[in-house]
Amino acid sequence: MLIQLSATDRERVRPLFAGAPGLDGVVDAALEGAMGIVRSDDASRPRIAHIELDFDLLAGDSTAPAAEEVVRGLSPPFSLVVSSSAWAPLIRRVWGEALQPRTRVAFQPGHWDRDRLRDLQESVPVGFSLRRIGADDAAGFSRLADSLVYNFPTLEEFVVRGVGFGVEHRGRYVSGCSSFALSSRCLEFEIQTHPDFRRRGLASACAAAMIEYCLEHGLRPCWDAHNDMSAALATKLGFSSPVAYTAYEVGT
Repeated sequence: MLIQLSATDRERVRPLFAGAPGLDGVVDAALEGAMGIVRSDDASRPRIAHIELDFDLLAGDSTAPAAEEVVRGLSPPFSLVVSSSAWAPLIRRVWGEALQPRTRVAFQPGHWDRDRLRDLQESVPVGFSLRRIGADDAAGFSRLADSLVYNFPTLEEFVVRGVGFGVEHRGRYVSGCSSFALSSRCLEFEIQTHPDFRRRGLASACAAAMIEYCLEHGLRPCWDAHNDMSAALATKLGFSSPVAYTAYEVGT
């Protein structure tokens, strides 16, 4: 049986996630104690660890006694990322045909051209406005996509602790970038654009503003792509060193 770790105990499982293939910002936010839930088989001498922060992330020894218990205990729908391929046989055995492997691509921060980042922000078309999300904007921002804010307990907490940039058009937000997960060191990006407003440079503008925010505040920008469009945008923005890995989904 896994036990929930306090914020002060979470750092003990960090070595288990050293080989995690992606979602670096999610991992760091959870282990720092800022967000999510972290469980382990043993608080003092952990062999496995489980992070819940929208995604489920498993790390450690897949042959440990508690490993099968935690895999069986996952509640669909879920998206699962594991620290190594050694977990794959257990996951397939437990979830069988319900399992849907998905390819994700993890990127590393690039060597940013600040002038280019500003050019992308200034390329927003006439009639569209790029802005930092504040208290008066949060509700409208969340209506664009709940995933922009749902890792924070309330909109008020998102405004206080989170970061968001959005493009407004005729009184509503049509594109946005937010802190899907946030620690004192890392910021995991979330990008959403209304289907009617894609391919106008709006997502690029929002993400460029977020990258600049990260650079100004000493944060590592973290980008993990779930489709070709997201990967292409990451490359356009200057993220580098893409590495593909497998995530596992059930019921999503």
